[in-house]
Amino acid sequence: MKEMKSSIRNLTTILPMSLLLGTAFAVIPVSMQAQGGQGAAIAMPPYQFDAHDISGYWELGYDDRSVPVAELTPAGKAAMPKMRNLDLVSERYCRPLGMPATMDVGRPLSIVQGKYEVLITVPANSQHRNIYFMDKHTSPDIIEPASVGESIAHWEGDTLVVDTISFSEETGRVLIPGGGYRTPGAHLVERYKLLKNGQVLSVTSTWSDPKVFAKPQTYEYWYHRVLGNYEPLPAVGCNAWDKERAAFIEKSMSPELKKESDAALALPGTEAQAGGDKHGRK
Repeated sequence: MKEMKSSIRNLTTILPMSLLLGTAFAVIPVSMQAQGGQGAAIAMPPYQFDAHDISGYWELGYDDRSVPVAELTPAGKAAMPKMRNLDLVSERYCRPLGMPATMDVGRPLSIVQGKYEVLITVPANSQHRNIYFMDKHTSPDIIEPASVGESIAHWEGDTLVVDTISFSEETGRVLIPGGGYRTPGAHLVERYKLLKNGQVLSVTSTWSDPKVFAKPQTYEYWYHRVLGNYEPLPAVGCNAWDKERAAFIEKSMSPELKKESDAALALPGTEAQAGGDKHGRK
């Protein structure tokens, strides 16, 4: 009887913790099992997922990026300082992110997959991504370039292959993980595949551009599925007119770049704002 009371006390101690952790499992003290028998482990059913549906909220952890150093052409290397400066100016003036920065904003991204397209949105200042299940791209004669490009997709087994071209040179941040930068002639191929029983989404990105890369630049991100009733928070605001914020960002700028950045400022209601800044970016 004393042993039974002790087992019940242990059970009431363990159960609240299991509920607190949101864990569904059975706890059976050994002393309460039938004599002479071993307690069989209760196997929980595996998480049910569709290998051809990547819908959900997905989050990058601090160790979820496998990014090698890019091999650049001489021209690509020479242009890197200029491209870093352009991204700093874009950051200073709260310009939309674009690809590839859209895929790594520090918060979970939302993926909704339908019959005709996959929609990727992020809680940040960035154009959303419409990825269409089509066989070929829209004619370059009629497509409007964008910071996220134009994306089409198809399945190869359990891998969703996304092909993106038609990038704009006037909008978005251009630096690519590992080195290099996005140009209107860049070609991006992404391979999305669910791993670890559907709890991890691997996205392998390959950028090609003979003017920038000596060989294609490939890197991989692992996104973790966000479980439960997750509700995304509003994006953190970006105020280009906040003087303290501007001074903080400009610490990273050289005096020459700061001068160029100030010259790029388009005041509200001016002709410069209507026509874009000196870089041609609106």
